[in-house]
Parts: sequence; C-alpha cells; structure tokens
Amino acid sequence: MFKEVEDAWTHDSDGYDDSIQKQLKNKRDVAYWSRELASAIGEGPKKILEVGCGPGFLSIMMSRLGYEVKAIDGAEGMIRHAARNFEAQGVAATAVLEDAVELPEEENETYDIIISRDVIWTLYDPEKAFRRWKDVLKPGGKVIYYDGNYRRDDDSLKTTLWKNFSTFLTVLEERKLPEKKQHHDSSSVFGELPLVRTERPDADRELLKAAGFQRVRIARDTYRNSVTRSEFWKYGYQGKKFRVIAHKG
Repeated sequence: MFKEVEDAWTHDSDGYDDSIQKQLKNKRDVAYWSRELASAIGEGPKKILEVGCGPGFLSIMMSRLGYEVKAIDGAEGMIRHAARNFEAQGVAATAVLEDAVELPEEENETYDIIISRDVIWTLYDPEKAFRRWKDVLKPGGKVIYYDGNYRRDDDSLKTTLWKNFSTFLTVLEERKLPEKKQHHDSSSVFGELPLVRTERPDADRELLKAAGFQRVRIARDTYRNSVTRSEFWKYGYQGKKFRVIAHKG
C-alpha cells in the first residue's frame, strides 16, 4: 500500500507545487501561517521534523521563523519540488525521502516538534506512526498537525452538488478544468486507508492516547473552514478541517 500511495503523490506533485507557489504569493495565507505556526510551536530554538512535507510550504514558513527544520516525504516527486523550493526561497530546511510511519532514518528523542498538514489521513498505519513519532520526540515534545475529516464514503446529495460547484468555480477562476488527481479516486488504494471511513477527529484522540500522548487538544481550524476563502468553496466538500496538538509526557 505504501508504494501505491506514494506513487500517486508523485504523480500529483506538479499540481501541488503549483498550489503552494500560489500560497507563497498570497499575503493573507503567508501572514496567517506565520502567526499560527509561531503560536503553536512556541518561542525559542526548536528542532522540527515535518512529515509528509509535500512541496515544502510549511517548512519554508517555519524556516523563516528561525526554526531548524528537516522535511521528509515518501514521494520522490514531492521531495524534488521541496528541495527546489527551499533553494529558491533561500531557506536552510533539508528535504529527505523517508517513510513517515517507520521514520527509519531518525534517532529516538531527537525532535522538539513533529508537524504535518493534511498527512495523517494518508498514513497506511496511523497507530504505528504515532507510536514511532512519540519515540522520536524529546521528553516534553509535541505533535502538531492540521488535517480534515476526509471521508471517502460520503456520497450524499450535498457533497455531490458541492463537488460540481467546485468544478465550476475552478473553471471560472483558472479558465480550465481541474486536473484529475489520483487521490480523489475513492475506488483507488486511498479508499482503503484506515482513516478515510471513520469519524475524525474523534478517532485521532483515541489513537494518540493509545500511543501514550497526553494533553491531546483538538480545535476547529477556523481559517481553513472560513467561508471567506475561495479554497473553502473549492475544497470544503472534502470535510471539516481541524488542528491537533498532543504532548509527549
């Protein structure tokens, strides 16, 4: 399953790189994520591992804030884009090809923070991942992630109509049909992932507690759920977004 998932992300990597190039030019997005990350991560020097970095947007934001960042992804295409983006943006983050569940290159008690955005739902074994992430964190470290209730079994009329409206809006804004992404196909391997047919973030809380994390705090992602953003109308049908912060005891 891991290879199929990562091959699909490599296939989709050009489209995701286009998206983060737009984000990097969007002053509102840059200002929001700079504030959000600084608040969630905290002051002082921090050694951070971003898992599932994609083309590197969060790592660029965190590097600009002065944190030491290693960015990993299991998809070769994503790592190629991230490395190019780090160089183009003049940041010191490193991009490495690595399995986000196994973390085979990481030593225990190395990082202050493990962070991700829209990655947890794609993990082929989130329970194993959380246990491994806890090992890699320093005592008192924390996991921070931004994700969504990305159900693949929702075929309601509301969702179907919203998808059609999303296509219309994309054509209106970009003057072209949206590119078909492999992970949108619910009949593909993505439909078999553990977290796409369960209610989140309730499932996240249980998984994190089972892995030994403490003070699990879950909050609605008000920015990404905001109806004032065009991205909400284009992608909001996929599910409500949320933020999770959990601490290693």
